[in-house]
Amino acid sequence: MAIDTADLAEVQTLSVAHPSQAPGLVGKTFVSPWFTMDPDHSELFHRATYMDAYLHPYPDDGYGEGLVEGYHLLGMLDVLLNHVLWSETPLIPWNYGLDRVRFVSVIRCSDRFRLRGTVTDVIDRGSQGWLLVADIVGEVEGRDRPGFIATQRVLWATPDTAASGPADASPAAR
Repeated sequence: MAIDTADLAEVQTLSVAHPSQAPGLVGKTFVSPWFTMDPDHSELFHRATYMDAYLHPYPDDGYGEGLVEGYHLLGMLDVLLNHVLWSETPLIPWNYGLDRVRFVSVIRCSDRFRLRGTVTDVIDRGSQGWLLVADIVGEVEGRDRPGFIATQRVLWATPDTAASGPADASPAAR
């Protein structure tokens, strides 16, 4: 994994002093640093998810070498978002799920990509914290078409609210 710090001028971070100020982020945009997937980590993802043991391997899947699997890209949302969307007060950013995902074009290990997004909603979850909703585009350097688009939900729980984390939420509260 390699976050490129060479061109940080394009990075747009969003931060608040305390998670309770998160509603002020609605409508604001963020841009992560450029990122390149490390081929060794990509291979570890394939092994960890047993994709290397697929029953019907294709000698040529049509995508060529170095394809970054879609769910691996989605798994990177946490680490990339945590570089641009944060609170100065310590918090626990629970990955609360995705509402919508489309894989628009192939991303390879050799491609630089980044996240560009907008916070579209912040929902006060009372004792659980604040649920942030963001529309995200996975931009690929040098391309007009993104690699993916997604709507991500992240529950910001402070250490004092984390004890009642998302697993304790009643279905009606979700």
